[in-house]
Amino acid sequence: MKRLPTWNACSRRIARPKSEPLASSIIADTCSIYRPATTGSPTTTGLSCRHVPSLGRALEGPLVWTDIVDFEESVDVRDGCTRVAGADAITYADGDGIRIPNASGTRYVVVWVETMNRGTTRAFKRAYLIRDTAVWPGP
Repeated sequence: MKRLPTWNACSRRIARPKSEPLASSIIADTCSIYRPATTGSPTTTGLSCRHVPSLGRALEGPLVWTDIVDFEESVDVRDGCTRVAGADAITYADGDGIRIPNASGTRYVVVWVETMNRGTTRAFKRAYLIRDTAVWPGP
């Protein structure tokens, strides 16, 4: 019988979309970042990003998301994850808030951030989001 690996903070495995560079032709959205997520004033506005609805979850562990957003590597976007010293589990909490395409757009909360293609000329940041409040006719 094949033994499944144990998920922990040191060995996270995420079923994520393929890592691709950010070409200017695919950066079609803008967003605003709010820190903390519930604040009324944005920390940064007019950021270029690539927004992709992507309902998913980690292969192992509690991480779930409804959307992903890719940014240039230099963008300061933060999750709210913490870990108690000596523990192998991550505690998820609200990170930054993101509104797409602007302050009156749909609200999302950042649950995880990672750098893709680190150490290359094609590096960028990917933020995994949970939709908080949708603005209709569509997020």
